[in-house]
Amino acid sequence: MKSIYKLLIIFLLSSTVLFNSCSEDDPIVTPIEGDLVAEFGLETLPDIPYPPDNQYNPDRIELGRLLFYDPILSAEKASTCGTCHHPGLGFADGRKLPAGVGNSLEIGPKRQLGVSKTTLLPIGDVPRNSPTVFNTAFNLDSTGKLTPFGVMFWDGRARGLEDQAVKPPTSREEMKGDLHSPNNVLTFLCSSMDKVPEYMRLFKKAFPEEAKEYEERGDEFMVTKKMLGKALAAFQRELVTRNSAYDRFVMGDKDALTDNQKKGLRLFFTKAKCNTCHNGPNFSDYKFVVQGVPQIGPGKKLLAGEDFGREEFTQQVSGRFAFRTPTLRNVSLTAPYMHDGVLETLEDVVQFYNNASRPRHPKVTDDMLHPVLRDPLGLTDEEVDQLVDFMKALEDNGSLLDPKLMEIPDKVPSGLPPLNGAVFNK
Repeated sequence: MKSIYKLLIIFLLSSTVLFNSCSEDDPIVTPIEGDLVAEFGLETLPDIPYPPDNQYNPDRIELGRLLFYDPILSAEKASTCGTCHHPGLGFADGRKLPAGVGNSLEIGPKRQLGVSKTTLLPIGDVPRNSPTVFNTAFNLDSTGKLTPFGVMFWDGRARGLEDQAVKPPTSREEMKGDLHSPNNVLTFLCSSMDKVPEYMRLFKKAFPEEAKEYEERGDEFMVTKKMLGKALAAFQRELVTRNSAYDRFVMGDKDALTDNQKKGLRLFFTKAKCNTCHNGPNFSDYKFVVQGVPQIGPGKKLLAGEDFGREEFTQQVSGRFAFRTPTLRNVSLTAPYMHDGVLETLEDVVQFYNNASRPRHPKVTDDMLHPVLRDPLGLTDEEVDQLVDFMKALEDNGSLLDPKLMEIPDKVPSGLPPLNGAVFNK
C-alpha cells in the first residue's frame, strides 16, 4: 500500500511541475488551428511548367512586357493588353465587362466605351469579365494535369498562354476595332512591327535561332504570329504570386492567418464545399461548371443578349451555360465576379452559393447545375464573413516578383504612348 501512495505522490508532484512550467503567455493549440495543412493537404504553387520551345528567357520576357503595354497590338491603336489587365487592378480591370477599344483616357472602372476610328461605329463592352493574368502559368490542361497547355478563357477555347496571347488582337471589342478582319489582322500587326527598328532588334535578340534561319535563307527577318505569342506568353508566365498569407501559413508561419481566417479555411474545405471546384495550389480544378448566374451585358454572338459559355466554343449543347472555374488567388483584387461581373463583392458570391445559386439564370434548371450547387449551404452571416476573410488571405499583388514585371514601361518601341496614354486612378 505504501508503494502505491509513493507512486501517487510522485505523479502529483510531476504533474505540478509540468503545469507550472507553462506560462500564461505560452500558445495553446486550439481545434481551430490544429494541423490544417496536413488535414486538408494544403499546397503552395509548384515550379512553372515551361513549353519545350519557350523556356525561361529574359529577353523574351522583357519583349513581352513591352508588347503588353504597346498600342501597336491594336489595329486602330486604341487599346493594349494592359488596358484590360492592369497591374494596379490585380491584372484585371475592375469593370463588370471590359471596355477595350475606346477613346477614353481612363483605365479601370471609370473607363468609357468608344467608337471605331475606322467606321465611327460604337464599340460595345467585351462580352465577358476580365480574369486576372496572375498565376495563369498554373492553369490545368483539359485532362486536369499541370502542363504548359492549360485551358484559357472562360470557355476554354485556347490551350496555353502562347495560344491565348494572339486571340485578343483579333477581337473587335478587345483590341481590333473595325480595321482589318479577324483573319488578317495579325499579319497586319506583325508587318507593323517589322517597320519598327527597335522591335526588329528586340525580336532578333529574343529569337536568335529564327533570326539565324532567316539569315541562312538570305531572307529579311520578319516577326511572325508564333514569335508574338511566345513573347507575350513569356512575360505573362512569370507573373506568379507566392507570398500570400495563405502561402506563408502553409510554409510554417502559423501566425500568418488570423483565427477568423483559419475558421474560414476550415469552412472552405467542409461545410461551404468551396474546394469541390476550387482545389489544388491554384484554387481551381479548371473544369467547366454550370453555376446558373444571371446574364448581364451583350453575351456572345451565338445568341444576342445571351452567353452559352462552353457551348460557344465546342458547339455542343452539353456545355451550355458552363464556364471555367477561375482561380481564387488574388480574388480580393479582381471584383466584380463571375463570367459577366454580375456579383459585386465576395460576400455576394458566397451568399449566391449559400442560397443554392440564386438569384438564378431563368434558363438554368436544378438538374443543369453542378450537384453541389443545388442545395443551400446553411452558412450563418458570421461564417460568410469568415469565408471571405480566408479568401482575402490568398492575396499577393506580386510582392516577391522582380519589380520590373509589375512596372508599366515609360515608353515602348513603337513610339506610341504606353496604354494609349490612359491612366488608372484609384
